[in-house]
Amino acid sequence: MQCPSCGEAKLFRRFLKPVEHCPSCGVNWGDVRADDGPAWASMLVAGHLVAPAFHWVVFKEDWPIWASVTGISLLLALLCITLLQPMKGVFMAIIWDKGAPTSG
Repeated sequence: MQCPSCGEAKLFRRFLKPVEHCPSCGVNWGDVRADDGPAWASMLVAGHLVAPAFHWVVFKEDWPIWASVTGISLLLALLCITLLQPMKGVFMAIIWDKGAPTSG
């Protein structure tokens, strides 16, 4: 979650809000938009990580349906939220590194 250009300053000023300019190297991060990529990647990774737990709960344990659905849903939501900021940083770094056109 550091600036990909210099590796010193923070890339985000709030949870998902990037800084406008890096205070160390001056790179403009205000125009780099990752859009829906980080959310998609977070859900993809979380789904693959939770799949074994889902299989174990559904086929190996004798839990009530409500407990299984609640537990797996909470685990997925927590994992997606945890992965969202790092995924946005990765997408922003890739967009910046490749020199992709921005929305600005």
